[in-house]
Amino acid sequence: MENQNKIEFILNELIANHKTSEIPKYFSKDYVVHTSKKDYSGHKIIGKWSKDLHNFFSDLKVVKIQFLLQTDEFIVWKRTLRGKIKPSKNKNLRPGRLIKWDEMIVSKFKNGLIIEEWNNSEFLGALISKPK
Repeated sequence: MENQNKIEFILNELIANHKTSEIPKYFSKDYVVHTSKKDYSGHKIIGKWSKDLHNFFSDLKVVKIQFLLQTDEFIVWKRTLRGKIKPSKNKNLRPGRLIKWDEMIVSKFKNGLIIEEWNNSEFLGALISKPK
């Protein structure tokens, strides 16, 4: 399976199907993701990310995947996600409000698995912006 297809498949499993069982087939056990605040490692962070999104949003969907650049080792890509805020204790977040945000990702592959990623997300900006 080509690396682009791997990204599409695992993202579909994590978001649309809410299944984490395929994580070891697509991510190295030495996986690391770098965000603007912190680095995270291991398979557990991927499962936690998926679970947190599903706990926070209903109707969570991958709206678009756009592959921007690819080499044998790297893929630069962008994903657009969308979901409706679920009711929570946070009074500042209106349940049912639709949030849509983009994330830019650089995925590094080694031996057919994603070993490292750099993720830049617009999630918080979309979340705290005033609805139109």
